[in-house]
Amino acid sequence: MRTSTKTRRTLIAVATAASLAALLAGCSTGGSTPDKTAKASPTAERTPNPTSDIVAPPLEQAEVPCTDGTATIADVNNKEVTLGDCATVVVESSNTVIHLGAVESLTVKGAINGIDVKSVDKVVISGDGNRVSTPSKPKVDDSGKSNTVQR
Repeated sequence: MRTSTKTRRTLIAVATAASLAALLAGCSTGGSTPDKTAKASPTAERTPNPTSDIVAPPLEQAEVPCTDGTATIADVNNKEVTLGDCATVVVESSNTVIHLGAVESLTVKGAINGIDVKSVDKVVISGDGNRVSTPSKPKVDDSGKSNTVQR
């Protein structure tokens, strides 16, 4: 028995469609109902918002002596200096964090230093971008730019 070309094409199309349907049915999730004893998986905790605090690595400590009542803080850029009481302190370094005890005269020639002073009588600043913090009320001579003396 001889089949016509039209019938043959129809049979091929039906066979292809049936094969595709069977193939796609294997990829579906199926119609099964979920297990009623299943529990929800734990949810992840929400990550808190990041803080606005900037945390930098600790600075390297530098030793500066007070000799005969005078200390010169020089060549210790990007470091931290702690110095006790000293009559005269001259800061020539830049980008330095400095903690001082009681000081009569503080001269700042460097730039972008953060200086905390327990007490100071006079502050002379010729550098730029320095911050001096002290609870005392010193006489201030500031010829630089963008410096602050916080009392």
